[in-house]
Amino acid sequence: MSEIKDLTINMLEHNEAIWELYLANRADQQTFDFYKDMKPFVDAVKETSDQWLALVIPWVNTARPTYLGQAQLEQVAENIQMIAVSAFNGKSFYKHFNDHYQSVEYTLKRVLEKAL
Repeated sequence: MSEIKDLTINMLEHNEAIWELYLANRADQQTFDFYKDMKPFVDAVKETSDQWLALVIPWVNTARPTYLGQAQLEQVAENIQMIAVSAFNGKSFYKHFNDHYQSVEYTLKRVLEKAL
């Protein structure tokens, strides 16, 4: 249970870093080196989300917390990986990006509440 909590906190930190990167690029579009900047960042998010998903899905299927399901958790992993890539493009549609960011944050916070 502690590992789920730790990885969920790590996912929340990734989500916040993605949001800050997006806002910085929205204000002033920066140029990035794909292999030095973008790929390591996105790979780290993907690795964390894959580890998180591998732990949290069995927990959700056995503990059956209210308002959390496997499909919802899979969507969180997909959304955080998508916005990690989109964060490098400051021209991404704000509302779409913000909706995904908030959705990820909301679900991760519900996982933290239920996992305690």
